[in-house]
Amino acid sequence: MRKSVNCLEPLIAHENLDYNRAAANLLEKFHAAETDVVKLLFAKDDMICQIKSAEFLLRADNEEIFFEKLLQNHDSRLRIIALGSKYCNHQTLERFLDDESIKVVEYCLSALSNLNHVVSDLALEKMLQRGVKLGLLIPYLVEISPQKLIQCIDGINNQDTKILVDLLQQKCRTIHDEPVKTLIENCQYVIVGRWLQGKRGKTEDNLRWQIIADDTVNEIERSRFIERLFARCDEENIRSMAQKISETSSSELIRLTAHNLSTAEDKVRT
Repeated sequence: MRKSVNCLEPLIAHENLDYNRAAANLLEKFHAAETDVVKLLFAKDDMICQIKSAEFLLRADNEEIFFEKLLQNHDSRLRIIALGSKYCNHQTLERFLDDESIKVVEYCLSALSNLNHVVSDLALEKMLQRGVKLGLLIPYLVEISPQKLIQCIDGINNQDTKILVDLLQQKCRTIHDEPVKTLIENCQYVIVGRWLQGKRGKTEDNLRWQIIADDTVNEIERSRFIERLFARCDEENIRSMAQKISETSSSELIRLTAHNLSTAEDKVRT
């Protein structure tokens, strides 16, 4: 027969903190019931004891009052534990998008994304206005609201661009995946071009050359896109397209870089 958590009472009541922590670390082995003694452990002025006991208590039934109190705790780690419990719902998660802790906001966004819950435009706008970094919003926007992502990335900085591209590399395999498709439809070619890095295929190559040929796209970015193709200079179609760009582009930098690519194999042979 499984022992009751009450058997830990001597450790919990002990004046030595090491004994209290030993009890806290044993809680996961017990069924979440008979919670009064565990609430004594939560009352200890020690974060390990509070975290472990909070996790135990929120596994138990009929602890709505403790849940509500934990949501108001001054420590963000304990609020996050409450938000991750069975007592939490999407309304509570969205309400805590206003939390003073960025870690809490980030947790709520991730949890709402996992629930496929769409955050209101007003809530997103409020987060941006209060200074929540775009980088924290990007994972949610890519997963749930690519169209809203477009509205938020106007003037995106290099750090957030890297976060976005890295996430797209993880989440999107083809140009038909919704986030990439939306970026293409809205002419976000610098981001799409970076996402294309390392990808091969007729569709991907056609899009890449379309971006390279587009004079509205930053020429430094386009030049880098060409440079990344030097590893494929042995492919005739790559050299052919590079030659075409070298003859038609209005940018001297693009013409020069494309010309170097079109003749790269010849230089290797010599």
